[in-house]
Amino acid sequence: MLPRRFELKYLLSERVAQAVRDVAGPYIQPDEFATANPRAGYPVCSLYLDSPAMTLFQQTVDGWESRYKLRIRLYDSRPDSPVFCEIKRRRNQVIIKQRVAAPRDQVELAMSGQVPALRSSQPGLAVSSEAQQIWDEFWRLRAELHAAGVTYVVYRREAYVGRNDDNLRVTFDREIWGAPYRPGERLQIPASGAAAPIQGVVLELKFNERFPAWMHQLVQQFGLERCSVPKYVECVRAGRSFGMR
Repeated sequence: MLPRRFELKYLLSERVAQAVRDVAGPYIQPDEFATANPRAGYPVCSLYLDSPAMTLFQQTVDGWESRYKLRIRLYDSRPDSPVFCEIKRRRNQVIIKQRVAAPRDQVELAMSGQVPALRSSQPGLAVSSEAQQIWDEFWRLRAELHAAGVTYVVYRREAYVGRNDDNLRVTFDREIWGAPYRPGERLQIPASGAAAPIQGVVLELKFNERFPAWMHQLVQQFGLERCSVPKYVECVRAGRSFGMR
């Protein structure tokens, strides 16, 4: 049975974000993708898929307690780098995320409607049964919805994990923007787009089962208030306001 996963979001000023990072410092360390300068962050790009009627978009807008997202995540534009197919489900406040790495060209082929059995993104390594199941479920949901790529969501992430528990994550997301996806194009981080109307730094506190005491104290110390920051929704809206879709 999977542990219950929670993701709490807060919108902060840059000044408060830096203070929160400093106070959390004794409990966290840069994650495995951090550069030599962890505070500079790294790019995160996700292509969100949705139905022609924008079903998943609307469920988020309407605040459905049980919903899911389909997205393809990439961290660079190199054709030999893997991408990650993700199913992110929400059941009330609990988050369940399934993710599988795949070769970029295979995902591009699957986007065209030809879905082969998963092959490993690392030559010579076998595909696990769990990975194959996630791959099959991702494309089953995509077919069920008749979903296609809608918009890229791009931002710069400063990310940390717990020093004693790598299930704990503290992330600061900045410079959030979106760009349209055009069917048949290669999967790559777009060169430009429209800024999302999100003012401030998005802090996410992520943990399994129980809210750690130090995170609770952090929230109290800075008087943080949880909020909804739906990056996909805001990037779609930003694109429409600029005539991108």
